[in-house]
Amino acid sequence: MKDNLLNFLKDCLLDVLSPEYCAVCGKFLIGKHRKIACEECWKIHVKPFSGKRCILCGYPLNLAPGSEPLCRDCLEKKKKFSFSGISYFGLYSGLLEIAIKVFKIGKRRDIGEEIGKTISIHFKNFISRNRIDFVIPVPLHIDELKIRGFNQCHLILSAADISFIDGVEKKYKGKKQALLSKEERRENVKGLFSVKREIVSKIKGKRLCIFDDIFTTGSTVNEIAKELIKAGVDTIYVYTVARSIKEAK
Repeated sequence: MKDNLLNFLKDCLLDVLSPEYCAVCGKFLIGKHRKIACEECWKIHVKPFSGKRCILCGYPLNLAPGSEPLCRDCLEKKKKFSFSGISYFGLYSGLLEIAIKVFKIGKRRDIGEEIGKTISIHFKNFISRNRIDFVIPVPLHIDELKIRGFNQCHLILSAADISFIDGVEKKYKGKKQALLSKEERRENVKGLFSVKREIVSKIKGKRLCIFDDIFTTGSTVNEIAKELIKAGVDTIYVYTVARSIKEAK
């Protein structure tokens, strides 16, 4: 009890010395808050998406109606993925989008930890429901890791209290996916990833979940899923913090 009080007072002092304000309501953040927003705004704006979604790519069907259970894009293009299903915590918009951007671009580990704590129960339920044996995060290339200083997926998973296997490596940097079109994204990730030899015997015949922070076109996770299937994995699912609703053109 005494330690909790001391930690609270320490946090309050840091808030005063380095003031920040809620990204939604503008309130001065002091005491208990979520680093980028007050507790109230975080609970209102950062919550699980509960609407209908495409069973292939997870796109919200109320935003892109097609012929349920598929979105128009998956229906018309007859899309196929190497993973069996995708889920995510929320949509990449509003406060969740701001939090992810500030976390990654601003290198704010504390915000990443808040994201991890927030998705923890939702992700654990997904893991349990789909009988997942291992979670594998999307890797960064060593040069990307040096620039950022951390792998955002590792940090979020650790904060969510979810164990994972760092079993896939990114062989070269490739171009930044966010700057590419859908077709360019698919080409950009070909041959980009490989499964580490030391985990092949461990994952063979198992049910895996690939974890990433954002799902846009699915090119990255699908390429990783292909490599995992080649390594003998039985079933692969995908879970991300957020699902982009601004598709690459």
